[in-house]
Amino acid sequence: MLSEQIRIDLLGTLEVGFTSRMTTGRRSVITAAKLRQMLAMLAANTNTMVSMEQLIDELWPCSPPSSVKTIVQTYVYQVRKLFREAPRSANGTTLLVTRPGGYLLTVPRDNVDVFRFQHLLGRGLTALRLGRPDHASELLREALALWRGPALADVTAGPHLQGLSVYLEEQRLEAVSARIEADLATDRCGELVGELRRLVADHPLNESFHIRLMQALHRSGRRGDALTVYHRLRAVLDRDLGIGPSAEAREVQQEILRSG
Repeated sequence: MLSEQIRIDLLGTLEVGFTSRMTTGRRSVITAAKLRQMLAMLAANTNTMVSMEQLIDELWPCSPPSSVKTIVQTYVYQVRKLFREAPRSANGTTLLVTRPGGYLLTVPRDNVDVFRFQHLLGRGLTALRLGRPDHASELLREALALWRGPALADVTAGPHLQGLSVYLEEQRLEAVSARIEADLATDRCGELVGELRRLVADHPLNESFHIRLMQALHRSGRRGDALTVYHRLRAVLDRDLGIGPSAEAREVQQEILRSG
């Protein structure tokens, strides 16, 4: 089926690819900024109708042109034209379906990298909760490998896609933190210290990375360095947010102190 041959990637630059009996791994280049933005909006809501109002709000959040609905319909035509590079599906349906009040992109969610990432993240978190850190690490690494750069890196984002980008970045950091937790559970402490130091420097207010660094240092026999990380975390939180470390961070600190 046509829908099974289309792949849309949003975790980096927007890329659309398809395979058929005549082509293998071919990707289409979309140069028009508004067209990329519209396709990203449809792909991010795969198999869920996107209303005309949502599309207008995304593409023209401040002052839509007077002929805005006609322009949206033109973009819909251009998206359909893009998809014609692949053969039609057996039942003759199109990928981009017109519905009363909006449009529906009918692509399997596994063909959009955002949904593959979220599926793998969910499986990885479940494996971690079930005490299977090796399997969790494998799934989370596979999920993170889908990222080719910042989400929607070459897409001009309106309010909907901006919110999606922030949400996906939070999920990426959650996947990184969980993967590190899984690696700590399998005694890969020494090799994690360098990565965690970089993460702490890039995300100084992310307590999870500080906590994992404390644990990695402590389990590597570097008790003093681990306590130094805690004191730096406390100072940063107090200076920037006016709060103290979380209960989890304090508990890890107490565990380190008791071990001395």
